[in-house]
Amino acid sequence: MSPAPPYDPALAEVAALLADPDPPSRNRHFARFAGRRGSRVFRLYRLYRAMAREAAELAARPGASAELVRERGGLWLMLTDPEMAYRRRSPVPPELAGFFRDCLGQGA
Repeated sequence: MSPAPPYDPALAEVAALLADPDPPSRNRHFARFAGRRGSRVFRLYRLYRAMAREAAELAARPGASAELVRERGGLWLMLTDPEMAYRRRSPVPPELAGFFRDCLGQGA
């Protein structure tokens, strides 16, 4: 078994942003997302929000699938749509595993 990846406080902040029903705006919250760390948090938030949206769309489409798979000591988001010949495999950080499980209705 591989060692757990180090805890990333930026990803914990991203998880909190994803759980918030009122999405943040870079303009309204400029001070919060200013600087190198804030910019990274906002960039990761947008990336994972887009991945979650795509996963939800595929999960609802007949024939397509979106699932979390534990593989090689990590968690992966697997998106497939045979109709469009589309397949995506993306790593999911441990801090965001719960969010993606909830998005896909996979529980704990």
